[in-house]
Amino acid sequence: MNASKRHSPAQRRGWTTGSAGVYVALHVGSQRIIHRAALGELIGRLDPRRFVRVHRSTVINIDSILHLEPATHGEFDLVLRGGQRVHVSRTFRPLLEARLGQGL
Repeated sequence: MNASKRHSPAQRRGWTTGSAGVYVALHVGSQRIIHRAALGELIGRLDPRRFVRVHRSTVINIDSILHLEPATHGEFDLVLRGGQRVHVSRTFRPLLEARLGQGL
């Protein structure tokens, strides 16, 4: 396989959650992989056309979004294809709107 065509688990996963320090949890299908990297560092290595930050500790692969559900005070929850629910904070809502090309 051509090296430029390879995708790391970070590129294949559905979503990522950050934790204190320099560890993130990569959610790939039903797997949860702990990876040693700061969330900000990992975001810099992801394809910005496919991934968007939706919370201070969460990055989502756009293709993993099934639908959005209103939460409270202008916030939303994403329902992912695997059934997981991920909170979208008001701070990161504009980034998601821009990526989806529509207001929420």
